[in-house]
Amino acid sequence: MALRPTTNRLEAVATVVGGYSHCRWIPWLMVCLLIVMFALMMWVSRLINHSTHEMSGLAFRSILEGNMATFRLHIVELQRETERVINTPEISPAIAAVLQNGDDEVTLASLRALMPTHPTVDAWVLTDSEGRVIASDDDRRVGQFCGWSDTDADLLRRGLPALASPSDADFSEQPASKNVTPATIVDEGFLVVLSPLTELHQLRGAVGWVANPRRYISESLLVNPQHATFIFDRHARILTRSRFKDELLESAEVNQGHETQVWQPVIARASDFYLDSRTRISADASSKYPLTKSVDLAIRGSSGVDTSGYRDYRGALVVGAWQWLPDFELGMAMEMDVAEAYRGIRLFQWLIIGLLSLLFVSGVSVTALAVWGNRMSQRLLDRDRGVRRLGQYELTELLGAGGMGSVYRGRHQYLRRDVAIKVLEGEDISPQAIERFRREVQLTSTLRHPNTIAIYDYGQAQRLLSEDTVTSAQQDGVFYYVMEYVDGISLQQLIDFYGPQNPSRVVHLLLQVCGSIAEAHSAGLIHRDIKPANILLSAQSNSWDFIKVLDFGLVKEIDKVDDTVALTMTRSDSITGTPLYMAPETIRDATQASTASDLYSIGAVGYALLTGQTTYEGDSAIDLCMKQLEHPPLRPDRRLGRSLPVKLQDLIMSCLSLRPTDRPASVHELLQRLDDLPELEKWNQADSMLWWETVFEANRQKSPVETKNPTVANLPVGMMS
Repeated sequence: MALRPTTNRLEAVATVVGGYSHCRWIPWLMVCLLIVMFALMMWVSRLINHSTHEMSGLAFRSILEGNMATFRLHIVELQRETERVINTPEISPAIAAVLQNGDDEVTLASLRALMPTHPTVDAWVLTDSEGRVIASDDDRRVGQFCGWSDTDADLLRRGLPALASPSDADFSEQPASKNVTPATIVDEGFLVVLSPLTELHQLRGAVGWVANPRRYISESLLVNPQHATFIFDRHARILTRSRFKDELLESAEVNQGHETQVWQPVIARASDFYLDSRTRISADASSKYPLTKSVDLAIRGSSGVDTSGYRDYRGALVVGAWQWLPDFELGMAMEMDVAEAYRGIRLFQWLIIGLLSLLFVSGVSVTALAVWGNRMSQRLLDRDRGVRRLGQYELTELLGAGGMGSVYRGRHQYLRRDVAIKVLEGEDISPQAIERFRREVQLTSTLRHPNTIAIYDYGQAQRLLSEDTVTSAQQDGVFYYVMEYVDGISLQQLIDFYGPQNPSRVVHLLLQVCGSIAEAHSAGLIHRDIKPANILLSAQSNSWDFIKVLDFGLVKEIDKVDDTVALTMTRSDSITGTPLYMAPETIRDATQASTASDLYSIGAVGYALLTGQTTYEGDSAIDLCMKQLEHPPLRPDRRLGRSLPVKLQDLIMSCLSLRPTDRPASVHELLQRLDDLPELEKWNQADSMLWWETVFEANRQKSPVETKNPTVANLPVGMMS
């Protein structure tokens, strides 16, 4: 079958691409380049990610330090303002008068008229030595306590300013009288900046500013709407206004039924908000509500930055920085949602992934183009060299041809293993022939006996013909199957070149043939084409005279009534097989093929091995068929004119009986009877090795072993004229 010349366009493309892809290392170079590129992209991505985290940490720390400086400046400014007020000549006597006269309305009115206002505070207060407010521009504050701690009181006694915060308040016990309520200013979440009033080193009272952290201080800390900077006390209560006040307020309405919030414990569990509304929280509140990482570490006195991510008091994943302010007994933290903090790096990473994907697809496309070009150029080279390919197999030698196609010796492109390839080819390939070919490979592949040929692959390859047109049956391509390659000769070649075989060797070979057929019969299959040409003999490693049965193209499945394909292949008015190896009943009616028919064929093979001749001689197929139907063959000893083992002849002649019932009941019975022959132990591996190394090698040196020109007796019926 000739190769069809390719079109000019195919040759042009293959020439251009093949010029670059003919070198096999180009696809591998592209793969290595892709791997290096991928590794480089991953390294750059990780480096950028690491650098971004470091830069984010520095930015968070800078923002936090700026906010702390702003807060300190605000408190120091208020302290200086109280000292200025205390030292003002007009105001100082009024303060002393209030401390001395107490509730005198004239004195209080005079002080209120003199005291200045401050835009960043809610009120000014004048307290006695116990911290009770005795005068204020906000009448609601009068009678309340500032809630300073022992530390604050000690600072005031020493003439130093102090900051009273909620964490300083002692909620367990407060002085009480008929004009005093148990509430404190800091209990409401306010900060009180105090400057002392002393006389003879005795604390007489204090002047202070009441600052609401949720107003001016919160506004000064909101540097960026994306940042959540807040101040908290030692009990983990947020004092400044939360960036998420609307979300927390909604949670407070659901959990507590009202919307007024002052502060809330800082917790880490999502959807578990808790707002304390004007209720006291004990010092062990942190044991009830798990603290976030930033607040927990800050209360412990440490400062730090976390750019990996942790849960904030909303339960959201954030990054941030924190620090504890020991001089104010307050902490400050700056947090930002991870999604917002790394939005830019995420976009950059996706850009890298997109570019990498694009490069990868491009690399794969170039690699595929190189491989395709390599194959095209290889096909052109094969055409010029006269090499034929089927798929990944290169056909190197024609081993034989028959009615069902041709058998080639081939080699796999990558495995470099020799195989035998049977190709369905011919001028007129019918659908029936294609189906028969398919059945042959499918049924043969189910057999595993070592004396049965092994099937490796089955497929359909593009057909390249010298003609520009193909028949409709050929348009789909060439059907082929791949089997193991046996380096040896067929039994037909053994008979043609070496004549009658030693009876002991005949028994040795027939046992292997029966082993293969026995497995087929057990699987419900009938071979129907057993003949010397379909049985290969080889000298494998440490196994001489090894048989391989092949060509199951006429296999029939036993007791399968609805097998339409088999009925089409085997009609009662046709002869299927090789006449001299067919049983008489199958010559009359091909549909009557049974296991007994295979036994007849095995007997005919044994007869040919024992005598070197076929069972009958004739000038035409009709003459041979008539003899098979009417007369049994001559006994082998009469045919050769010399004595042969009687039991072996009897067994072969019983297989060749005209009546199927006179033959052995099964191939297993035939195996048993062969095992019982005395000739079995007269042929061993040493005899086989001696024959192959002396007789066979000597004759092969003189002339290659080739099958003689087929005679009428050897040809299938379909090839007879």
